[in-house]
Amino acid sequence: MDPTLRSALKSSPDSELHGCLLQLNSPARPWLIRDGVPEGVDLVAEWKSGDPDWRQVLEDLGVALTFQIHLRLDADNRLVHAVDHLIEWRQDAEGQWIECHDTGDLQLSWSGNSNCMHHLITTDDIKIPIQQCAADAGWTYCVGWSSP
Repeated sequence: MDPTLRSALKSSPDSELHGCLLQLNSPARPWLIRDGVPEGVDLVAEWKSGDPDWRQVLEDLGVALTFQIHLRLDADNRLVHAVDHLIEWRQDAEGQWIECHDTGDLQLSWSGNSNCMHHLITTDDIKIPIQQCAADAGWTYCVGWSSP
């Protein structure tokens, strides 16, 4: 992390941490962090499945699902609450497509070749930078909505 940003975050309120987390967005990463208002949370981190630069890579690796981390910032306790969400479409016995959901602290990975390059992407690719940003700001990353 940039030393200037690190010093500015020493006692960051939630709005500063919110901004720091959004600064993790990069064209070089297969995920992004966006506003979470539609989901009822502060922020959502998710694969860039709609980004043309990453869509083909994700498809080539067989990432046929939506993975998100819903984040709530608790400024009073300096906690970043995180819950993973997985949405996948599967066929039932009758051939009908059904939407399946899973939540919790999920660990997933995909590996393969795309555009003559080998890629390995994991859910930790999203989680670790968020955890590090929170720690650098003096916050604690915790799984779930309750306090540790």
